[in-house]
Amino acid sequence: MSKFNLRFSKDKIPNINCLGLGVFDGIHLGHQQLLNQADALLTFEPHPISILKNINVQRLTTAKELPFYIPQLFTLEFTKNISEMSAEDFLNKIILSEINPKKIVVGYDYHYGHKREGNIDTLKLWGKQNNIEIIEIEPFLYKEQLVKSRIIRTAITETNFNQGIEWLGHSYLIKGIVIEGEGRGKKIGFPTANIKVEANKCIPQYGVYKGKTSIKGKTYKAMIYIGNKPTFNSNFTAIEIHILNFNTSIYNQEIDVFLEEKIRNHKKFESTDQLIQQIEKDINYCYGS
Repeated sequence: MSKFNLRFSKDKIPNINCLGLGVFDGIHLGHQQLLNQADALLTFEPHPISILKNINVQRLTTAKELPFYIPQLFTLEFTKNISEMSAEDFLNKIILSEINPKKIVVGYDYHYGHKREGNIDTLKLWGKQNNIEIIEIEPFLYKEQLVKSRIIRTAITETNFNQGIEWLGHSYLIKGIVIEGEGRGKKIGFPTANIKVEANKCIPQYGVYKGKTSIKGKTYKAMIYIGNKPTFNSNFTAIEIHILNFNTSIYNQEIDVFLEEKIRNHKKFESTDQLIQQIEKDINYCYGS
């Protein structure tokens, strides 16, 4: 039995040939170079910075969302004791004793152990001593831009959502529980499902998005609104999903929402009629292609 709170995403742990190490927030194009070589990944929950600096770290990909991208996932509970573990102990007591992979793949800037004392060079030396091949993934550039989670986080939440999606290399997943909303969409002819998301989830810029939603394994085209509904003088941030010709009650169900493209900013309309006209244009765009 493991001495550490190390969980695996499946019932039985198979023999691991190549293990990837990292935080993997966003599963972006850089991470995907590593994923191409690993058959399982190990990451931390909560985010190490949240323990080291006692802050709520906003995530592009939450712990509940990671298994969507990574079928074979080890999740190690990051505690104060883990943070104080030496680099050598982390490798020997957790990686070697608990998983024992034949290969390890990491990014060029990977650090581990107390105060980030371990790096790619110390990892390669340890690998040589333990007959474990260490694979280093070089920096990944997309259109001359170094792809990093921090840069994507800023793009998704503040500057340019569609650029952030390019760097991710996939749509932006939001898992949420369907809750009861104010019913304004239904009153004007456009019923929506409102969702509540995890507190540490990065919420994209306010606006209207083209995307899809998955409900009980079935996928539907969707139009998504994120904002505070300024036309109705509301200050509450909502995430609303409109699904064409969908009339089934899904309250309290967890659904997956995939944002593919931001189609416009949110704005305050002079009248409800103007809002309806714009929503009709948005719907034609989202469902017409």
